[in-house]
Amino acid sequence: MHRSFLLVAIGLVAASGCLSGGYDTDFRSSLQRYRQDGEFQQLRPTPHVLADQRLSLRVPKLFDKEDLVGDQDRSKPPFLQDFPGFRVAFEKLEKADGGQLPVVLSVGALTDKESGLDELKKRILNQVQKEASFAKKTWAPVEGQPDVGGRVAWSVLNLNGQQPFDRINNGVNEKKNTPGETQIWVASDPEAKVAAVLVWRVPEELAATVPLADLAGLVARTVEFRPLAEPAPAAEPPPAAK
Repeated sequence: MHRSFLLVAIGLVAASGCLSGGYDTDFRSSLQRYRQDGEFQQLRPTPHVLADQRLSLRVPKLFDKEDLVGDQDRSKPPFLQDFPGFRVAFEKLEKADGGQLPVVLSVGALTDKESGLDELKKRILNQVQKEASFAKKTWAPVEGQPDVGGRVAWSVLNLNGQQPFDRINNGVNEKKNTPGETQIWVASDPEAKVAAVLVWRVPEELAATVPLADLAGLVARTVEFRPLAEPAPAAEPPPAAK
């Protein structure tokens, strides 16, 4: 219904060509909000809050399992077992070629002294480059991704090609080197002293089912960093007895 209304309205704007500048600006803003709302429909409406409420993000609706400890085999990439600030992993098993393949989003949050971006990136890259196929990989800025409040910019490691992925056949889990993609996103807010790590893993067989190119950036746009809450002021002492 809303989409039909907008399409008709767009046609009227093009036909009339006589709307005032102010009205035209408002209409364009409304249209942009509608498009953004449509994009975010892929995500859960309620943010997932981590690290004592200092980091929040909205997660794709497709995920139906969570690991809050990190002891599940698929919760951390095999080449990033020392996962900085691990908090939670989200998983969805999708059918593929008679079996099931997992899609995973793992999230880390680091605060205060551990939130420095340079050290975080070195810690991740040193592990990843030990994998022979990723030995020459380097961090790259995320193109077209707005930074948060002018303070936060995302960097990404794109790891494509043969890598270990789990495949479940008849209830039996096997790890095989198959084509796929891992994306590691990092950002840090120096004022809030909070850093985020988002790691996506999608086998190539599920690339058409899980649009990683869209979802990774979409989730990053929902991430919010918050400083440590100020302690409550001390209660006033009771008045002295007369």
